[in-house]
Amino acid sequence: MLIEIFSIECKLLSGNISSVIFPGSDGSFQILKNHAPIVATLKKGQILIDGETSLENILFEDSYKIKKNKKKTSLQIKSGLVEMKKNLIKVLID
Repeated sequence: MLIEIFSIECKLLSGNISSVIFPGSDGSFQILKNHAPIVATLKKGQILIDGETSLENILFEDSYKIKKNKKKTSLQIKSGLVEMKKNLIKVLID
C-alpha cells in the first residue's frame, strides 16, 4: 500500500509500506493493506511506519523529528488528518 504525508509547506515523505500506526483523536490505530476506507483526525503524537519510505523534502526533517532506520520510519506531529482508500493513505499533518 502507498502512503503520502504532506505538511502545509510541502510533501514530506512517501513510500510503499506494510503498516502504519497513527495517534488518532480517539486513540491510536493501525492501518494494514486492504483496510476499509477511513477518514480520521489525528492528535499530537508519533506516526510509526513499517516499510520503504523516502523523504521528499529534507528541510523539514528536524521540524517533525523524522527518524529512519532500515524499514522503520517515525515522525512527530501536532495534529492532522488521514484518509485511507484503495490502499492509498494520504496524511496532512501540522
